Amino acid sequence: MTLETRGGAATRQVPFDDGAEQQVLGSLLIDRDAIFKVADLLRVDDFYIPRNQRIYDVAQALLERRERIDPLTVQVELARREELDRAGGQAYLRALADAVPTAVEIERYARIVRDRAILRRLLGAATSIAADAYDEPTDIALALDRAEQRLFALRDESANAQLRHITASLQSNYEHLTERMERPFEVSGIPSGFREIDYYTEGFTTGDLVVLAARPSVGKTSLALAMSFNIARRGRPVLLFSLEMDAKQIVSRFLALNSRMDLLALRTGNIIDTDAAAALHGVPILIDDTPGISIMELRTKARRAISHEKIEVIVVDYIQLIRTGDDDENRVQEIATITRNLKSLARELGVVVIGLSQLSRAAGDAGGEPKLSTLREGGSLEQDSDV
Repeated sequence: MTLETRGGAATRQVPFDDGAEQQVLGSLLIDRDAIFKVADLLRVDDFYIPRNQRIYDVAQALLERRERIDPLTVQVELARREELDRAGGQAYLRALADAVPTAVEIERYARIVRDRAILRRLLGAATSIAADAYDEPTDIALALDRAEQRLFALRDESANAQLRHITASLQSNYEHLTERMERPFEVSGIPSGFREIDYYTEGFTTGDLVVLAARPSVGKTSLALAMSFNIARRGRPVLLFSLEMDAKQIVSRFLALNSRMDLLALRTGNIIDTDAAAALHGVPILIDDTPGISIMELRTKARRAISHEKIEVIVVDYIQLIRTGDDDENRVQEIATITRNLKSLARELGVVVIGLSQLSRAAGDAGGEPKLSTLREGGSLEQDSDV
């Protein structure tokens, strides 16, 4: 249904499908096991018609109490809540059950209901974004960040994870172990190109947030660039977000790493290493040198890049320079927001995210080897990182 009339004028109605909603509810009423097929997919407000919302809410309550779902039990619970009449009464429940011969198609109809609900939320987000724009905010970047947050929240919701049976996971794990046995001397993940690192990590695993931390000026960026080049030259595209240096500086460092020549000489033009330049030519490395990039802008650019270049590794230099766009958060809260977003980005896109981080001043004062607790502004860095 797509049209409604208000004041004599035809206006567009929000997306919903009453027929699909009724098919889902009817299936629940005739098949006691049907609820298990949609319980993790649908929530009450995915239904648009109020009486359908009430019936599905009761079905969920009965499921939680491990009680049978059928027309009688739903009717009794609605009556107990004094909502039977507002849910259409006994006649509506019986009509729902009689209209569905089998529950075999419940998942298909549930996806229709879910898709219409997401479209309604998209309209709501668009309305909020439009309202913000009409208010003519002075901070345009903040307004864009808020708009992106609303849209990304919908994207994450629409890509909700489905439950996987352990048998499927077991088969996948068995195939992985068999492959490892056939190639025992190869790392299982994405190799960094450094033997010691690969020995301890077994390569980087997709979905992981890897934090590379050190004190200032000890070579974090150089190590990250070296790993990026090693990964990219094996045909694995890398996206590098450089918040501290521009693209020219990054390229100069790549040339210095590959030529083993003095960086100053390359910068001043006293030496031009054509072999190093040739080695970089065609290597799948993308560089974004936007200073002070926000975490939402970073996510947007990463999504766009991965759709075109099949990015496998994202490098962020460095985490503490990313903005959240929320002035109400203190710095520790901002870092927590950033690391959560980086971790969810890695899992959602199926990539490795390598985030560079500085250590706190306490790390330098204490001496000795750095610890996770000395990450600058970042208990969340310790919690969210995988390596």
